Amino acid sequence: MLTLTKDRALALALLLIVAVMWVESGNIRPPTSWQPYGSALFPRILLVVTGLLSLLILVRSLITGAPARTEPRRSFVQWLGHNRTVFSLFGLFGLYAALLPVLGYLVATLTFLVTSLGLLLGIDSRRKWIINLAVSFTLVPLVYVIFRFGLNVWLP
Repeated sequence: MLTLTKDRALALALLLIVAVMWVESGNIRPPTSWQPYGSALFPRILLVVTGLLSLLILVRSLITGAPARTEPRRSFVQWLGHNRTVFSLFGLFGLYAALLPVLGYLVATLTFLVTSLGLLLGIDSRRKWIINLAVSFTLVPLVYVIFRFGLNVWLP
């Protein structure tokens, strides 16, 4: 009998999302006379790639079977403690989205990136701080310049 593993649940959820988004991509305006492919082409390419990778996960999980449980079940409090970084990142992202219109792209994104990288890297040495700050203070202005001057898109 087939059991619902994490991989199978993820694959099925992604396939459902891809199907819904594929149907919704039909609502994107058709190409105009000067557009060779239209605006729906890129999202549909991404949906096809995501769908194929989801199918690959599903098939692979069916071939290998359900893994044997090696560690005992944890209580809900232990599970929350184990996944606190993930929940902290969700909270940080919500705070970032709320502060983006207030602080602007550069300040809000720099703050978010420094904080989230600090959370993920576990800033406990000078080397990690230097990496964090170098990545943040290089990547954020670079993305701003690309969008503002290369793509002519205004960021908040």
